[in-house]
Amino acid sequence: MKNFLFKVAVLLVAAMSGVAISVTPAAAASAPDNCWAVTDTSSNYEYRCEFGMFPLADTPAGGAVKRAVFQVAITNFSDYFPFGGCGDELEVGQECDLQPGDSPVEVTEIGSNYFILKSLPGHLEGKDRYIKFAIYIIDNELRLGVRAWGKPSFAAKQSVDSELVDVLWGMYAENLVKIVFP
Repeated sequence: MKNFLFKVAVLLVAAMSGVAISVTPAAAASAPDNCWAVTDTSSNYEYRCEFGMFPLADTPAGGAVKRAVFQVAITNFSDYFPFGGCGDELEVGQECDLQPGDSPVEVTEIGSNYFILKSLPGHLEGKDRYIKFAIYIIDNELRLGVRAWGKPSFAAKQSVDSELVDVLWGMYAENLVKIVFP
């Protein structure tokens, strides 16, 4: 019921504010909708991703929609995230074992439009890697940005090289779209 009320609130804010959710200006640059390696050194392996979700003006009303989408994403986490194991609501300090794969993580930070997970011992990519998920508006498009960094591991590099993260985080972006467009 809470999820339904958030969806209704997002749609009402958009409708009452005249937010264009279905029209993209011709000059807008689309998100790349993939992931790429940024840094590959002996002490850090970092990759980034960016996925477009839907057209949204960068206005106060668009910002309200962005915040509502993020709020639903962290308070109904298991409904949208591609891995189970963390339950419905994320909280700083929470530890969970992402499934499938038995990959323990800790929620280290939650901001106004992002959250950060830290891998713990036993994680498939190794311990002490971080991943940040952020929702933001660029070029009149609501986007999901992902940034992962930390100690290099074969699994982390393979997840980018094999395009596995493209699929996983692309699926997460598609799931988040369902908050507004069920």
